[in-house]
Amino acid sequence: MWLDEVIATARLDTLPVQARTRRELARVLAEEDAPLGRITLVVMSDPGLALRVLQRANAVEHRYFRREIVGLEDAIHMLGLRTLAELERQAPLAEDVLDARRLEHYRRGCGRALLAARLALDWAELERDRVPAEIALAALLNNLGELYLLARGDARINRYLEMMEEHPDVLPHEAEYVTLSTSLEALGYGLACAWNLPEMARESMRGRNARHPRPLYVMLATQIARHAFAGWRHPGQGGDLRLVSELLECDPATLCDRLDRVLDRFNERAVLYGLKPLETMPRASAADDSSWLDRRRAALFCLAPRTDELERVAAALTGRIEDRETLVLDWLHGLHRGLGLNRVVYAALDADRRTLTAEQLVGTDFEPGFNRFSLSLDRGGLFERLMTAPGALWLNASNRTELSDQVPKDVKTLTRVEAFMARSVWIGGRPVGLVYADRRSTDCALDARAYQGFLHLSALAETALERLVSQTPG
Repeated sequence: MWLDEVIATARLDTLPVQARTRRELARVLAEEDAPLGRITLVVMSDPGLALRVLQRANAVEHRYFRREIVGLEDAIHMLGLRTLAELERQAPLAEDVLDARRLEHYRRGCGRALLAARLALDWAELERDRVPAEIALAALLNNLGELYLLARGDARINRYLEMMEEHPDVLPHEAEYVTLSTSLEALGYGLACAWNLPEMARESMRGRNARHPRPLYVMLATQIARHAFAGWRHPGQGGDLRLVSELLECDPATLCDRLDRVLDRFNERAVLYGLKPLETMPRASAADDSSWLDRRRAALFCLAPRTDELERVAAALTGRIEDRETLVLDWLHGLHRGLGLNRVVYAALDADRRTLTAEQLVGTDFEPGFNRFSLSLDRGGLFERLMTAPGALWLNASNRTELSDQVPKDVKTLTRVEAFMARSVWIGGRPVGLVYADRRSTDCALDARAYQGFLHLSALAETALERLVSQTPG
């Protein structure tokens, strides 16, 4: 697969540094007793340099650092200023290796990464996190897949960015489906693993970890930075802002004030990325929480099913997959790409707590709120009944009047759709989980063909999971 090939051949030193980084770092290092915090800001402002510093620091055994280094300030302190300057000099310059169009996008991507890092740092410090620098670094590297494809020169990333610019109502995961044939989050995670980046940086690239507060700060900071760079006009920003407000336990006006302060600090460096100062949050949002509500937008396109992908996954599920995570992800990718279902979730059952919690998700990379998919069966309704006996459900126009009231309120709030598919998964005569899928927009209706494909792949996956369990000792 293309994604596997890119990850296997990827080199961290492909990522360039910007000429302005070289100039600014030289000026700062020439100053006598320059504060370490100021030097760190220069490095943080350029993800290409930050990656080099971090990897070099973690490759060196050091008696003062028994665990991996997770913050740039610690990494710079350990390596020393001479090594820092050497690492920067060895890096290619973005202005030399990127054409004008890619350079513009690369600079914007670096700027967006810095804004995400500063947002995450602000929230982590507010919440008295034990290691705020770890969260900031993870946010800085969260769009690693996008930056790497730009540096690599792959034409697909140009098509993706053009679609996002020309059609602001298109969600990023849908633009990826059409232009990249893969997920930028999956690419970033693969690169982070291949390059042994810190655990927080890696795991914040996996949607399922949105249920944990620290990775969720990273994901939301990435999202809010994306909304700010888009002039606060992207779909989904209302839900993201509300979730940040809830996590920080502050009202909309207070949150807007915090965002504005971070944006003001970022705007002091915006010119370094060839940017005009970013707009602050519209004041109406601070005064009126209802203005955060996302307006319904017509879908520009629906995801096209891919027969080749459906056949590939069906063959894989009837084969001998030996790894459970690979099995579940193959199954979900088959539902997503093979059937054109936008959002697909496998939720595992905790029988003691009677709770279903997202274990794997596909098609939801830019929806941290949705990625917190969790459901208590004590609330009853359709999902509770699905877990009492093997069964499946397609909620649609023909049965909505009868069944809609039986969908738990929190599920309606989370999914915001009027149609979905769900099926319980049973192994050894007991329920172990549930698979859920929808098409997000009413403009892209679910149909009987998709439902039959959903049932078929899910039956194959259930059989494969049972086979895998039977082969596991103990």
